[in-house]
Amino acid sequence: MTKALCAARAATYNPPMNAAKRASSAKAPPRRIGHARVLVYALAAFVFVIPPFILPQATEYGYTKTILAFVLVTVLLALWGLDAWRRGEIRVRIPWIVFPFLVFVAASLFSLLGAINGRVVVQSLAVASFFFIFLLLVADTVREKRDVALLLGCLTASVSLVSLYGLLQYAGVLRGPSEGTGLNQVISTLGNKEYLSGFVAYSLFPSVILLVRLRSRALRVASVALIAFNFGTLLLVEQTGANVAMVAGALACLVGLALYRPMEPLRKARAWLLALVLACALAFLVEAPSGPLNSLVGLSAPSEGSSWIARVWEQNSGRARAWDWWIGLEMLKDSPWVGIGLGNYKLAFVPYKAKFLATPLGASYDFHIARAAQAHNEYVQAAAELGVLGIVAVLGFLIVLPTSLFVRLRRQEEAERLDLILLGAGLVVVLVHALVSFPAHLPASSLAALLTCGVALSPAYGDAATVHASLRRRGTRATVIALVAVGVGVSIVGVRDLAANVLLAQGLQELRLGNVTAATATLERSLALDFAPSEVLYYLGAAYAQQGDIEAAFESFEKCLTRFVDESTYLAYAELAVNLGRTSLAKEQLSLLLASRPSVTVERKARYVHALATSKEGDVVGATRELEALVADAPTFETARIALANVLVARGLTASARTEYEKALKQIEPRLARAEEQLAKPSTMTAAAYAELRSTIATLRTERDFVRGRLAALP
Repeated sequence: MTKALCAARAATYNPPMNAAKRASSAKAPPRRIGHARVLVYALAAFVFVIPPFILPQATEYGYTKTILAFVLVTVLLALWGLDAWRRGEIRVRIPWIVFPFLVFVAASLFSLLGAINGRVVVQSLAVASFFFIFLLLVADTVREKRDVALLLGCLTASVSLVSLYGLLQYAGVLRGPSEGTGLNQVISTLGNKEYLSGFVAYSLFPSVILLVRLRSRALRVASVALIAFNFGTLLLVEQTGANVAMVAGALACLVGLALYRPMEPLRKARAWLLALVLACALAFLVEAPSGPLNSLVGLSAPSEGSSWIARVWEQNSGRARAWDWWIGLEMLKDSPWVGIGLGNYKLAFVPYKAKFLATPLGASYDFHIARAAQAHNEYVQAAAELGVLGIVAVLGFLIVLPTSLFVRLRRQEEAERLDLILLGAGLVVVLVHALVSFPAHLPASSLAALLTCGVALSPAYGDAATVHASLRRRGTRATVIALVAVGVGVSIVGVRDLAANVLLAQGLQELRLGNVTAATATLERSLALDFAPSEVLYYLGAAYAQQGDIEAAFESFEKCLTRFVDESTYLAYAELAVNLGRTSLAKEQLSLLLASRPSVTVERKARYVHALATSKEGDVVGATRELEALVADAPTFETARIALANVLVARGLTASARTEYEKALKQIEPRLARAEEQLAKPSTMTAAAYAELRSTIATLRTERDFVRGRLAALP
């Protein structure tokens, strides 16, 4: 009896806990199972999949990532809604940052009043809203430190895959945009080495949290290796904007450490942090262009410029970026209250470039800048596209975000403070890099930034800087149904857009190979699926023109003026207008194009078409003057010389005309021979290069036959 009683007491005996253990036990949140846990893993999968995802059949890597994000965010919403439906209520934590985003939404809707293309506004707002929903899901779902480690671990692994792809392109193991090795081949799965550098830079400081939060030694070793590898990739691609942003992030991190002194977590992880510093130092020695071991491993890259200031500004397109910013200011001055429309910067760029160049300041920018799709400064672009209300939204973000982090830092213990300092440093990198780049317009960059922000504002680091809201029963079901329905609807439109983009790439390939009839049919199918068509209208117009349907081609290019506004659009539109006898319209568009200081090739062709318009109006003397000036400036431009000879024939100056025809023929024949020889040689040229070569040969043959005929007919 006594033995049995003692055994029972021993089986039920719980040793007393000390105060620290009791506090730790009280603070430890219960482990979640079921739907809520599934949502955490779904978020992790989203973070891992988006950056490396590409669809080679599409025209642009970022576009495919955006459409995939639409679909996956809808899936995340459905999982979140399923959990809420099961519980019969919605309990949401609303971070303060939601309020400036609502101002941004209002500004975007008001910008429809000044937009060139309203569909672009709707499309851009949908993209911004879906990515912000991702931030809210992270901020509402991440409740434990293991969730933080899971998401940041997936981000770090994804960055490493993207970095590895870029490194293999650099070494020539995988093909880049063309054959060869070096920085020009590094586009990875993002489409540009600048995009790669930004994406890598945004992840580095938050990924250091893994060394503090992970308990597995193997995972910590892997984290050290991956973070150092990603750091080396950042050095390798030599993007000064991202490097300067990293310096700003490091300074912010040092200030945070000095102010809040999270010594305990630093002490516990000191061995791993030291290992990371040593690994990053090794990465610098091997991968940095100035590293002493760089040339030994075959990663040498020429570093241009002797002055740091020169490298930061001139060598990194500083004047070109400043040009983009001044043009954005011109847009804001023209439409200060509602802006020119969210996403419409690229549509208004060429006209406003011409307007800026007419100012005293613009006169000093005496070099060509191609059409810019973005302003290379998120703050300038937001102001230009959204006006005063957009400026208020941006200021709201810049005030609310650091305030939220500051409030949270003050209420946390040392371990959590270190995490928040590292997350804040990552956000500083994004905000500083946004001064010279456009991370908000890049899916992978937006993902890294919003994940960092969502984790920093999540329940894993307390409840400060949030507002709570809840719905029950019918309200819950109605909200879930509405959100999922909107998500499904937007995803369907997005998938149709992606199909249109794939068809665009296919039609463009057919057009380049000379299959004009098939290309026209494919491009028309693409146009029918596209929510906000742009480039497809340009190539469809080119296909119609090649088929001889001038009216249809003219209509297609006319639509481009509010959908795909490029230098080549104005030129093709004006040339068709001349053919249709609408010379005044052609001259109006050509004057705008020439005032925008286009490339040398486009400028020559624009002046040529302008002279044709003058001749068609009956002013052969004026056309002669224009063509003589063009031939003097571009003596190798045989097309202009032929046109000059034609005008001279019309004036009865046959001797002068014969001289010009003979000069043109002497230029045409050797060029044609070289082009035909190049086409006959076996090569691995791209479809675009092949199409350009074919077009050149066809043009030169036509000109040669025409000139020979005119020479034979002259007295």
